[in-house]
Amino acid sequence: MVKQKHRTVVTTDGEIDDMNSFIRFLLYSNDMEVAGIILTSSMFHYSGNDEKPAYRWTGETWIPEMIHRYAEVYSNLVKHDPDYPTPQSLLDVYRIGNISDVGEMEEETEGSNFLMDLMLDQDERPLYIQTWGGTNTTACALKSIQERFEGTSEWAHIKSKIESKVVLYIILDQDGTYGDYISKNWNLTTLNDSLNFGYFGYGWKNLPKEIRSSLDDHWQQTHILNKGSLIEKYALIGDGYYLAGEIEPEQFGQEKWLEAHPDYKKYDFISEGDSLSYFYLIQTGLRGFEHPTYGSWGGRFTEVAPNTFSTEKTVDYNPLTQRFEQEYSFYRWINDIQADFAARVQWCVTNDFEVCSHYPEVNIDENISAKVGENLTLRALAKDPNGLSIAYHWWCYYEASTYWDFSHLELEAGRWTLGDMEFIDSWHSSKIEKTWDLPMVGVDTNQISFQIPEDAKSGDTFHIILEVSNQSEFPLKTYKRVIITVE
Repeated sequence: MVKQKHRTVVTTDGEIDDMNSFIRFLLYSNDMEVAGIILTSSMFHYSGNDEKPAYRWTGETWIPEMIHRYAEVYSNLVKHDPDYPTPQSLLDVYRIGNISDVGEMEEETEGSNFLMDLMLDQDERPLYIQTWGGTNTTACALKSIQERFEGTSEWAHIKSKIESKVVLYIILDQDGTYGDYISKNWNLTTLNDSLNFGYFGYGWKNLPKEIRSSLDDHWQQTHILNKGSLIEKYALIGDGYYLAGEIEPEQFGQEKWLEAHPDYKKYDFISEGDSLSYFYLIQTGLRGFEHPTYGSWGGRFTEVAPNTFSTEKTVDYNPLTQRFEQEYSFYRWINDIQADFAARVQWCVTNDFEVCSHYPEVNIDENISAKVGENLTLRALAKDPNGLSIAYHWWCYYEASTYWDFSHLELEAGRWTLGDMEFIDSWHSSKIEKTWDLPMVGVDTNQISFQIPEDAKSGDTFHIILEVSNQSEFPLKTYKRVIITVE
């Protein structure tokens, strides 16, 4: 299977959860083309300058150190997928951007100039800029382009090129540079997750027990501890790690922190709030990157302004609570995400292809036209590269399908907390009895049959998700999304 790799840049401010996100990112770097890794600042972390001292600054060497640890397991990883980038190629694209203060974007830096060159190069593919911290280094790069070309004969072409090429995925808005500069001067495609990331971040204890069990101490001890040089640096609650530069209340690895937070156990998950920005890009088969409204591991979005997409008020029906919830459009995937991670962690510690799980290979037509009232049969051909038994499951992603209209829902604002601080609105409905359905026969086989509803209209779509899992100690799942469009 030929991968549809996306060209991406990580910008990060170096929090402990960024470091955890970066370790996982390295294990998924085979699914992306890593064009840049840039250290930046945020409202939470900056290195300081002559006028202002550093705040929670964790240094400029942790990224190369993580890549060196990746190098120690690289020979194992390439046995499982030869597409893993070489450690040197990752070091070659690491740059330090605007780090001195919150929102500092006036000084051109090695990182901002490197990002500017990527924006201006001749590669016409989308350039996905992941924003784990502030947008200031990205803003500096854009401002440099504007200052050099605005008023010239090239400006209209350059501006159009950048606006059609650059895609921002913002995790929270961690400085003012997007609102103050980028959005006012550039019409970039922007995905803004202002809440859902928190349920793979510091707010994970708010998850239902059916979900958070894949983040708790038992799961981590089973799947993460003692798994080689790279995973050794994956930080967990109370693991003894002390992060130089971080403030004492954020030293999650210390016994003192654990004593002050009795709701947590030693080796509980800390956070990976930034990982959603690359979950959006990896090759799951869910096709979420084709359009933000489709939904995938990176969440599901609604277009709130031209080329601007938000998770706010994008709700999926949660069968656990029997209501529509904003955050469920992401956390419905967490158990799969964690199972996938556990299997890749195993790749770090063995070079034997036969003893590790790999993704089932699945063939199916992913785009189908159908008539109103037509009886359809979808059949998948699948096999496991290691000859393992496989299981099938089909379901309809109602909220991503356009046949059903959920826009009439009356949503209520809730509160999400970060530590002791009330943080941001979430949105949910009251409990609702589920009345929508697309009856399907054979949902746990390789073939399903169903009928297109008689009241469907031309252009309506139905998103059918197929999950194919291998049966092993560390199962891996391949998804396929079949989009049926009514003629």
